[in-house]
Amino acid sequence: MKWKIGNKTVDILPPVKRYMNAIERRLRADRATRARIMTELAGDFESRREAGQSDDQIMAELGTPDEVAAQFNAALGAPGRPSRWRWAFVALAVLVLAVVLGPDLVNRLTATHAASLGIIGGADGPTTIYVTAGPAAGISPLVFLPWLLGCAAGFWLPTWRNPHACKGFAPSLLLSGLGLLPLLPLAVLLTATCMHHLGDWVSVVPIILGLSAYCGTLLCAVVFCRALWVRHRNRKAAGQDAEKK
Repeated sequence: MKWKIGNKTVDILPPVKRYMNAIERRLRADRATRARIMTELAGDFESRREAGQSDDQIMAELGTPDEVAAQFNAALGAPGRPSRWRWAFVALAVLVLAVVLGPDLVNRLTATHAASLGIIGGADGPTTIYVTAGPAAGISPLVFLPWLLGCAAGFWLPTWRNPHACKGFAPSLLLSGLGLLPLLPLAVLLTATCMHHLGDWVSVVPIILGLSAYCGTLLCAVVFCRALWVRHRNRKAAGQDAEKK
């Protein structure tokens, strides 16, 4: 039950009741299946109590509500519910487009309203001053393309839907791998400069600063390594589970 104190509502349900309710809310099944699962879980809980275990020990052994519900959902073959955190990659992609393309778009819009100034003639003789405002030069796609590829790769990671996924990593690996391509010429240039100016770090600083324009490749590298590591970990865990069975 809940108890309202002023503007606050305090949940005073017993810990076990809150625990069971949390599990039931996370089950992705019809009402009859949820009722059957909760009945079986309550029976298991009661049998553990009779064996002398405390409620805290039982809940610790069963795991968090997310873990318990995930096991039942996997057994039922229920589709996973995507994590909301993956939308952070969408927000990052929008932010990158706004930061990179925003100033260029503003310059192009204002350039259409800029007037050409012509001043011809003067006291000392004919002089001519002609000023024309033209559209800003376009920004190289290499600046923002790795960011977009990294965001897309992070968004499509299958672990957002199923933390134990062993398949479905190909899109993320492909997109993040493409985003790593701009690092190759930069790495060669930086290495060559370091070898040529060994000990003269002042000449290397501009190149290192220039790498900041390609930080999107670092995002791709993180997503690529994460996808490889998680896929390897989940396949190893699945293999161990198969051996136990």
